[in-house]
Amino acid sequence: MNKNFKEKKYLVVGAIFAIGFFLWPFGIKAATTVYFDLETPVIYESDTFLINLKISTPDKSVNVIDGTILYDNNKLEIKEVSAGNSLFALWPKPPVFSNDKGTLSFVGGVPDGFQGKEGEVLKIIFLAKSEGEAKIDFLDGFSVFLNDGQGTQINPWLRPLSLNILTRPLEIPVKDEWQVLIENDKNPPEPFEITLGQEPSIFDNQYFISFFTTDKESGIDHYEVQEGTKPYIVGDSPYLLKDQKLRSTIRVKAVDEAGNERIVEIPATYPPLPFYKTLIFWIIIAIVSAVIIIFSWIVIQRIKKKKIESE
Repeated sequence: MNKNFKEKKYLVVGAIFAIGFFLWPFGIKAATTVYFDLETPVIYESDTFLINLKISTPDKSVNVIDGTILYDNNKLEIKEVSAGNSLFALWPKPPVFSNDKGTLSFVGGVPDGFQGKEGEVLKIIFLAKSEGEAKIDFLDGFSVFLNDGQGTQINPWLRPLSLNILTRPLEIPVKDEWQVLIENDKNPPEPFEITLGQEPSIFDNQYFISFFTTDKESGIDHYEVQEGTKPYIVGDSPYLLKDQKLRSTIRVKAVDEAGNERIVEIPATYPPLPFYKTLIFWIIIAIVSAVIIIFSWIVIQRIKKKKIESE
């Protein structure tokens, strides 16, 4: 009886150990998951629809995501990629896609790290080109890095997505979720700050500005920079200032995909000199003085000449 009990005990322990050993890798992976969130349950050919790339990491704080997404370019085409509502504020490698190759690559960073569920990484706008099954997957090497000060790399659990693109019935109109989102976006980009900088490793130690903001609806389309009264120029951060004497008010305009704008400015670091301290002021003084001296000399000469003639 005692022997049978021991055998059963060992058998149970062994089974538990085996199951635990088998599930252990999946438990580790499940702690950090990268996946696709499809907002539309039914997709027909010629529809433009949104897919959110998301990350859940309830047990670990992460600060970098680095990878490439693969998609069936025979069935799908990327129309736009928006980081407007992304938790990743820094993009060492902004999202770049190729419909010829069916790839979307990026490197994003979170300055203070992120730990939580359902964090948005990117909003991807797809066009359904033709009916059939289409898969969206991850290229090998897709990585996430811990916010531990050491850049520890982890391999998250990656959940691909399979779509079934249906033949469009005649009575159902073509849908464009991206256009609807843009038309409903009436709000400007989020408030932001302009930072003036000067670093030997950037622009040969010349003055530059850096800036960044987000737009929670349609996303940022571009930035424009104005120095003083000169026209706005489309530019990215960091932006090399043309006025290296810093005597111009600097304005940065953030424009979202819907055309909404937010303008932020910083005053001139070194305001213009008073007129009496400028070079042109002293040139004018010199010219006026010369004219007065010459005129006075001419007048004196004429007086002398008249005096001599009168004698």
